[in-house]
Amino acid sequence: MEQTKAVPKIKALRLNTVRIFTLASTILLSMVITVMCIGFLMRYEVDSEVSSIEDISYWRDGLPPEQQLWFDEAIKELKAALNKNWRLQPARNAIVFVTSGIDTETMAAARALLANGTKPQPALSWERFPHIGRLKNSCSNTDLCDPFTVASAILNGVRPRFRVGGLDSSVSFRDCVAALNESHHVKSLLEQAQEIGLRTGLVTTRRVTSAGMAALYARTPNTAWECDTALPLAAAAAGCTDTARQLIESRTGRNVNVIMGGGRQTLVSDVPNSAHDPVDESVCNSQDKRNLISDWQLLNVKLRRKFAVLQNQDDLRELNGTNVNHIMGIFANNYLPQRKSQSDQRRQSPKLADMTMKALQVLKRQSNGYLLIVETGVKSTASVAEQTDMLSHLSDVVQQTVAKISEDDTLALVLFTNGNYVRDAVESSAETDAETNVFDFTEGSAPAIEEWLSNMATEALIYARGPRSYLLHGVHEETYMSYVLSYALQMGHFKSDTAAKGKPK
Repeated sequence: MEQTKAVPKIKALRLNTVRIFTLASTILLSMVITVMCIGFLMRYEVDSEVSSIEDISYWRDGLPPEQQLWFDEAIKELKAALNKNWRLQPARNAIVFVTSGIDTETMAAARALLANGTKPQPALSWERFPHIGRLKNSCSNTDLCDPFTVASAILNGVRPRFRVGGLDSSVSFRDCVAALNESHHVKSLLEQAQEIGLRTGLVTTRRVTSAGMAALYARTPNTAWECDTALPLAAAAAGCTDTARQLIESRTGRNVNVIMGGGRQTLVSDVPNSAHDPVDESVCNSQDKRNLISDWQLLNVKLRRKFAVLQNQDDLRELNGTNVNHIMGIFANNYLPQRKSQSDQRRQSPKLADMTMKALQVLKRQSNGYLLIVETGVKSTASVAEQTDMLSHLSDVVQQTVAKISEDDTLALVLFTNGNYVRDAVESSAETDAETNVFDFTEGSAPAIEEWLSNMATEALIYARGPRSYLLHGVHEETYMSYVLSYALQMGHFKSDTAAKGKPK
């Protein structure tokens, strides 16, 4: 009888346990649902007030318009910085814009003028590049510096002696014997590029034989020897060659695919001197009956190349760059005019944008990468209007260029440098020594140091975009940029087994 009575008690206990468990589960489930609802409601309420840049949250507070303007601008820049693609891969192509005569103060002034009161000031096209670096300026502690020597350091990676170009520091000024010794020769970026089969181009608003361009193909113990009239007979007898002849006759010069700019008076003797295209008597003016443009043309006929010789803007406009592999366009006796107010005759010379776009058309091929150097600048006597015009046009050129290239395979650099440069014809005699004085800050008086600092050349600025552009990130030696280009393009000292793509066509 006792066992029969125990069974209902056990059943009742089990029933109560199930009810308690069910009740507890219901309560727990209700709590979970409640928490989820509260979280959803809270998320809904702040969704319009909180956003996230990557893993950084920020509140979209109701700011006054005067503050909102700068807040929005900062958020835009933060997003760009946080979304930066480092692009560690090698570059297939590279474009370098080299601008002389411009420092940071000039650029800031130009930006303010171009903004015309707009706040925040719109960025110049290169100021949107993700990386920026500074190059030390060898002109900063001397009273004079030579643009050819500086260009050799920047573009070739080795700093030569003053008034020497394309050679190392073992070659002294005017020493033709040492200059002919190949062990002293420095391999330029152009030569490195041609060795691995890259197509190469030079575009300038200056003379194609002037300092910035010549450093890429010429070697000389006297940077004033731009053409025959500047080259002494003794130097010629010793085996030295003027810069203009090296453009046509040197292995690097004759293999350049695109040559465009001014400088007809250094390439051709006795060129016509007219009001719309004057001969500049202060720089080299050939007199030896040469016509190096015709010589270049005959060379290309002999080599059976597809080529074109251009003389004005119409020739450039009508050329289909995809049908030729080599072009030479010499559009002025000296520099190309840049001011917008020039006469119609002067505007027969093409603008930098026209030349750059056509150069890309010639250089771009599926089978080959390319290296293009684009040069412009202003004279030390340039007015604010001239400087602003140049920077405005350059900004447009850079913008048009980056629209034509891929950031994934093309390294784009924009370099600004300046200095108290010697005149192009400051030394045209074999009898005159060219010297530069180094300022001694330890010996100078306070007023002298202050005056020097107020007039000294500033460090060069370089803006970078594309593969391996992150390598330009701080203050570097003047020679550093050339090694970045060599490393990015896998040429020169960094040439890989797979980098050589054949000889340039």
